[in-house]
Amino acid sequence: MLKTRYVAAAIGSLIMIFIAAMYLVPLLQVEKATKGNTYAKSVFDQSKVTKVDITLADDDLDSILDNPSEKEIVNADVTINGETVKNVGFRTKGNLSLNSVVQMDDSERYSWKIDFDYYQDDQDLHGLKKLALNNNYSDPTFMREYLSYELMEKMGIATPGHSYMYVTINGKEWGLYLGVEAIEETFLNTNFADATGDLYYPDGTGSDLKWISEDIDDYTGLNLKTNDHSDQSAMIHMLDAINNGGNIEEVLDVDEMLRYFAANTALVNLDHYQGDKKHNYYLYEENGVFSILPWDYNMSFGGYSGGGGRQAEGTARKNEDEATAKNDNAEQDDMKLPEEAPNMNGGGMMDMSSNFMNESNINFSITEPVSGTALEDRPLLNALLSNDEYREKYDDYLNDIATDFFSEEKMTAMTSEISTLITPYVKRDPTKFYTMNEFLEATSGEETLVDFAVQRAGSILAQLSGDLIVEGETESGTDGRAPNMGADANGGQQPPNMAGGGEMPAMHPPDIDRGGNGSPPDITGKMGQKEPGNSSSSKDTIILSLVLLILLLGAIAFAHFFKRRGKTG
Repeated sequence: MLKTRYVAAAIGSLIMIFIAAMYLVPLLQVEKATKGNTYAKSVFDQSKVTKVDITLADDDLDSILDNPSEKEIVNADVTINGETVKNVGFRTKGNLSLNSVVQMDDSERYSWKIDFDYYQDDQDLHGLKKLALNNNYSDPTFMREYLSYELMEKMGIATPGHSYMYVTINGKEWGLYLGVEAIEETFLNTNFADATGDLYYPDGTGSDLKWISEDIDDYTGLNLKTNDHSDQSAMIHMLDAINNGGNIEEVLDVDEMLRYFAANTALVNLDHYQGDKKHNYYLYEENGVFSILPWDYNMSFGGYSGGGGRQAEGTARKNEDEATAKNDNAEQDDMKLPEEAPNMNGGGMMDMSSNFMNESNINFSITEPVSGTALEDRPLLNALLSNDEYREKYDDYLNDIATDFFSEEKMTAMTSEISTLITPYVKRDPTKFYTMNEFLEATSGEETLVDFAVQRAGSILAQLSGDLIVEGETESGTDGRAPNMGADANGGQQPPNMAGGGEMPAMHPPDIDRGGNGSPPDITGKMGQKEPGNSSSSKDTIILSLVLLILLLGAIAFAHFFKRRGKTG
């Protein structure tokens, strides 16, 4: 016969175990998710240039190179940091840059996309499912996209992982690329509390987000990337609000978007929603509220105009490197590079070399920050800037960027450290779009990204104070804005630490102190902090909780049964 006190003690113990398990299980699930997704540091290690070796059948490579515009996906093995992932999907990527390289007679420097889970759903690299390898097209500095993502990250925007990578294909050197995390489910799990919402990549009809109708099928260019069976009612609700006078705080993460557009405007990044092509951005809906996500910044820092891009000429580029390039660090990060090879590309391309610092770029309007269109034709941005309170916050964020990230001291520190890191790899890159002289001129000549940032910051502050009035540009190609790809200078002084040695300045400047009314909301676990979401573990938590509950109920029933036996005995 069981004594009542023993039964009570057993039930109490089971209840305590149940409560403890309910508390600990979510923590264990988060720890498991965190350990399983370490790619932010293991794959995108910004302290070095990561080696990426791609191996595929020669026939498959020939097929890709013969028809790059088709974006044919083939089977490949990829080795990153000495770790091999087999049977991945491999293809070309891009639109304008892809077509431009296709037109070159002597270049095969395409951007690439690696799908680790294309052939095997559960396959990844430290949690990373997809990786983009961007070819630094239209950028002699190799830094525009990297620095742009750094600014977005500093502004608290959910930003894809990014770092420099040196690529080989079937043992052949393909050159220095920027590796960028693809924006898809893994990215959402890493950056948002709820990763089950609708993700869009707008490009085409409806990508300006202008109201067409209540039928989502009329917006053929919105391109839903997740949740194939979504009714997309949240998108229609958002479009209605920004176009027809609804409460936009119900459908937009207003502060996040103000920070995003302030950064994009400061960068004069016009191959984007704010330009004539109205693309190169993502929208993510979380519980009916939309955020905007950054993508494709190789033409930032005033590098885009109208048609953008460059036209190829079939002449071979002469190698101008020998007299100027330094070769002291031929081996870095346990990676040996080959001797300098002649540049393979269609040199002499009609590019952006002379105009990226023209007046229309430096003084790009912050009050009507669009080009090739009117602000009214970009309703998402117009709805934000038409509100006096929101515009004041937007101005505050622009002031933060001008006085902090774009300061000469911090831009010099960042570009100097990047230059020290990548210069040996640029020198040996056999497919680069520019000669070594052009790289050095763009990074240490008289007109560099540092000069652009400093002058742009001065213009932003002058516009904010009212000392400079700039009218918005509305006609593509009539504002003097030409495709811009870097400095067109005759030499200049090298920034500090260009040649390496000594302690390098920090790559990442301190977080911007926004203070006062400009302070963004707490973004821990949602943006910037890279906290894992909980959606991937919710099913496991529910199942385990049910099992524990069943055990508890079973124990109570068991105790009750023996108590009744004791009374009847």
